[in-house]
Amino acid sequence: MANKTKSKVSKSAGAAANDSMLKDFFQDEIKDIYWAEKNILKALPKMKKAATSSELQNAFEEHYAQTQTHVERLEKVFALLEKKPQAKKCDAMAGILQEGTGIIEETKKGTATRDVGLILAAQKSRTL
Repeated sequence: MANKTKSKVSKSAGAAANDSMLKDFFQDEIKDIYWAEKNILKALPKMKKAATSSELQNAFEEHYAQTQTHVERLEKVFALLEKKPQAKKCDAMAGILQEGTGIIEETKKGTATRDVGLILAAQKSRTL
């Protein structure tokens, strides 16, 4: 009987440690996503201003509104976890956002090429 009790205690301790690691991992990932969404909010107005077509400008406005909602939801998640919203740099998103900036710098203002590049950059940011 003592072995069964000891075995249950060991399993409980292992499960608690695993739960703690999972919670830490989850919180770290939320910080990463929060950074990404906050930085997308910074990039979208620049992309909208750089866009030539009004349709693309409207799409960036819509994307901005959706991203604001994402940030608000993440802030609610932080609140549920009883944590202050905190961002941790997401290297993948930083690269994509830098690529978008590069497109603006490297393409001629008012061209379809710039719009195509901006569309591609925006699509990449939505896939992460």
